[in-house]
Amino acid sequence: MIIWRDGTVRTLGRAWSGAQELEVELSGSAPGGAVDDESAAGVLPAGTLVRALAYPQLVGEVRTGDRVTLTASALARGLGTGGYALVAAVPDRLPADPHVGPGHLVKARYTPTQPLVLGVDEQESAAHEMLRDADDLGGLPVVVADLHSALPAIVAGARAEAALVGAPPPRVAYVMTDGGALPAWFSRTVAELRDAGWLEATITVGQAFGGDLEAVTTHTGLLAARHVAGADLVVVAQGPGNLGTGTRWGFSGVAAGEALNAAAVLGGRGIASLRVSGADPRERHLGVSHHSLTAYGRVALAPADVVVPLLDAPLGARVAEQAADLVAPGGRHRLVRAACADLLPALREAPVRLSTMGRGLDDDAAPFLAAAAAGRWAVRLLAPATGSVWHLALADDWDAAQARGTYDVPTRGARFDDVGFVHCSHADQVDGIARAFYADADDLVLLEVDADALAARAAVVVEPGDPADPTSERYPHVYAPVPLDVVTPRPWRGSFTATTAG
Repeated sequence: MIIWRDGTVRTLGRAWSGAQELEVELSGSAPGGAVDDESAAGVLPAGTLVRALAYPQLVGEVRTGDRVTLTASALARGLGTGGYALVAAVPDRLPADPHVGPGHLVKARYTPTQPLVLGVDEQESAAHEMLRDADDLGGLPVVVADLHSALPAIVAGARAEAALVGAPPPRVAYVMTDGGALPAWFSRTVAELRDAGWLEATITVGQAFGGDLEAVTTHTGLLAARHVAGADLVVVAQGPGNLGTGTRWGFSGVAAGEALNAAAVLGGRGIASLRVSGADPRERHLGVSHHSLTAYGRVALAPADVVVPLLDAPLGARVAEQAADLVAPGGRHRLVRAACADLLPALREAPVRLSTMGRGLDDDAAPFLAAAAAGRWAVRLLAPATGSVWHLALADDWDAAQARGTYDVPTRGARFDDVGFVHCSHADQVDGIARAFYADADDLVLLEVDADALAARAAVVVEPGDPADPTSERYPHVYAPVPLDVVTPRPWRGSFTATTAG
């Protein structure tokens, strides 16, 4: 199960928060010198130079000339460890015993390097009282992604949208689940995003460890993101090292569906970031990956916002067709179409190198644009429309709505299933909409929609009127059929002022 090697550290390489790269010269096949005839005999022989990674908080400081004991199974098999052997011990200089302090959570339990950490949710934590009865995220946007590589793109999209509307950058917390790497220290992306001020906190949950905060479950990780870290939005994804078997269910990203369930149970606003590719040679990952279709379509039982990026044809058409199975009317989730082409400059300015499945932004922009679109949507949810918003309706459409109990006509001649929202206006925009779209209509009704009363049931988001132009005039959009109890109808009298007077 494990290939062990001894070696000597020849040089120190890059270092980042919690991790140290090394070049190690192997001195033998195994610390005990014995090799099973049916094992990996001849693999990584003495004298081989290998790249290795040490976690100083686990094994202590590593110096040039140190003898180190390595585990090298994944390296020998060419699996996704980033091309590293991992330092299991510096046997001639074991680290001193840690200071005895609070914390009794054991992560990576019953493995030889199981760390003891202070959980933000445990009794010895200063935040325990805050979290003991915490049960509500208060609508906090929670963006869920399959792959770790989506994290910087989601944050880039969120920051770009905030800058576009003149808002401060959102405070982002990253909840790292345990489907990939267990130590958060393995991720240079996390370290560099934190150094750049793009992440407020990393919260490692389940068996994962090494974050700014440790939590037992995804649920308490989400609650800590809101109540302890003070996040404006949360990104949930596994650490580096996605595991997949080429089967419908055998992949670590299936946990993305459970993360959406956790967000919904706690009153968050779940946002599904689709795994998309225009360059993956595997049919099952071309367009929308089957991982997203399974995790969001079969595992996520609570409705969430599925952000479908508007991409150039033919990829865009394929993605839209595949995503249609996830959203109403056939699926349980809410459709959000999001322009994203304008986010390319923001992605290029990210403080980390963007790479997914060995492909960068210039090789396959689609996965990063899809993730950035989800981040953009999360920021739009942070500044919903308030007070009254307005919608001009044909009288026949309003009559039909009263029979159904909800109003769901996006705008004249459009279907909700095709658009995904009901187009509304601010008071000073109503007359312009009337001239542009209803000049030849005689029987109209002006609907006043109480956005505050609607907020608990639907997102009322202020967005560009032209989805392809993020600088175009912005209008309130209601991302659900509008219940009639939040609507006050008025016969249209030719202008907003005349209709609302008296």
